[in-house]
Amino acid sequence: MFVGLIATATGQVVDTAENVAHSAVRGAKNAAKTVAHGAKKAVDTVADALTPDADARRVDVTIRENEIDMPTQLSSGKTAFVVKNAGKTAQNFEVSGSGVDRKFVTAPNPGQTKVLHVNLTPGKYAAYSPEKAENKGAAKVTLRVH
Repeated sequence: MFVGLIATATGQVVDTAENVAHSAVRGAKNAAKTVAHGAKKAVDTVADALTPDADARRVDVTIRENEIDMPTQLSSGKTAFVVKNAGKTAQNFEVSGSGVDRKFVTAPNPGQTKVLHVNLTPGKYAAYSPEKAENKGAAKVTLRVH
């Protein structure tokens, strides 16, 4: 009888140790996924580019207070929005839609040009200069990507 209890207790200890080990592995995998996702997100936003990637389609954009000048029909694929701030204040530029929401880490200053890389898929997007406290509205352009 004691042998049966010891065997059962030993089996439970082994089973519990296996569960703990599996749980630790699952936790490590989830942590790795979280870190990888965070790293990818950080790569997207750590630095503002100053030159377009060679494999990206260039789209010239000029922003001013309450105005964005750019094409509204674009092809899908890797796109480099070359954004020149022709305004009198620092202004950001953002592209959102179809699962994308990208903007500069720091807004371009007057006279400054920066590049925002976005992978566009077919669909409808909004390109805008986000609203500031002193402005009543944001400049906005609707983009159609095919």
